[in-house]
Amino acid sequence: MNEKPAATVLIVEDDINLSLALVETLQSYGYTTMSARHGLEALEQLRQSQPDVIVCDVNMPVMDGYTLLQQIRSDPDLRLLPIIFLTARATIEDQRRAKLIGIDDYLSKPIDPKDLVAAIENALKRRRLIVEEIERGMEQLRNRIVGLLQHEFRTPLTFVLGYAELLSSSDETHLSVEELRMIAERILQGGRRLQQLIESFLLLAELQTYTSSPKYLEPVNAWSLWNDVLHDLPSSNGTFPKSVHLRKEQQERNVNVEVRLVSEALHRLYEFIERRRRDDAALIECSVEYSVPYVGLAIRCDDVELPPHPPTRVGDRETMQTAGDEADVDLGLAVARTVAQLHGGQLTVEYGSANSICLTLWLPGVES
Repeated sequence: MNEKPAATVLIVEDDINLSLALVETLQSYGYTTMSARHGLEALEQLRQSQPDVIVCDVNMPVMDGYTLLQQIRSDPDLRLLPIIFLTARATIEDQRRAKLIGIDDYLSKPIDPKDLVAAIENALKRRRLIVEEIERGMEQLRNRIVGLLQHEFRTPLTFVLGYAELLSSSDETHLSVEELRMIAERILQGGRRLQQLIESFLLLAELQTYTSSPKYLEPVNAWSLWNDVLHDLPSSNGTFPKSVHLRKEQQERNVNVEVRLVSEALHRLYEFIERRRRDDAALIECSVEYSVPYVGLAIRCDDVELPPHPPTRVGDRETMQTAGDEADVDLGLAVARTVAQLHGGQLTVEYGSANSICLTLWLPGVES
């Protein structure tokens, strides 16, 4: 039976004697060790080889422990590395500062070897649990994507192939210009739908690289977000769609978001409603809702094709139906739900009378 490989610990300490003592102690417990004299040297080593845990002094020349911690937590390739601080200064303020940046443990000098080993083992255990949870989430995502692809891609692909086969097997002399134009339009519709699905799939794959939240947040007016998206629809040619009414806000509401991602999510909510809308004359209403502390970007239509057994409509913020079943069978809604969750919000679905549906992208609000 193969033995479990020894964990590697990077010791970042400018005191040579203490560094040698830590190396000797940890090696006696079976760990593999690496050493660096300050934060900058540690970063250079991390670019070459990643340890399993970092044990780091706080006060060092060139780059101190806090700066090293910030650098690591801001790097997507390093941010999950467990870091344990060693310091002679253990004030409440120092510990609070380290915890705010994302420290795993904080030990005061002089160090008891047993306390250090216990801290390392706890950090390793936490990291294993995080990695396992990420892998479990990725497996669930892969299964969901496979289900989405099977459901979503089959319909437009069958559509395109069916009309293409009809065209190839027909005698051109028996097809009128109107029939040829209709077949071409149907193939074009199927092709556009496939293009939308591929773009949504690629965006959903991109979103999985975000470990906890979007990268480029900025405060923006929620109503302006809707307005810009509706003017930017592929079918609008820069003009506001006649079938859409954007209700004016009574009071300005701001959200702190990555505009690109939220815009993509709103595009997909609109596309979902447009595909489900049964009557071209049915009005699509967009609005900005507010339920402390969330701002909701909502889109509603009263004449849509509903699933066979939609859940009962509910009215209050806490018990609203989340977009579960719908998002599991629609790639666009899966994108919107993921964007909402990355921002600390959620996507909800409300069903009402007269075949109405309301989709709301709830996002944490910020002060105007």
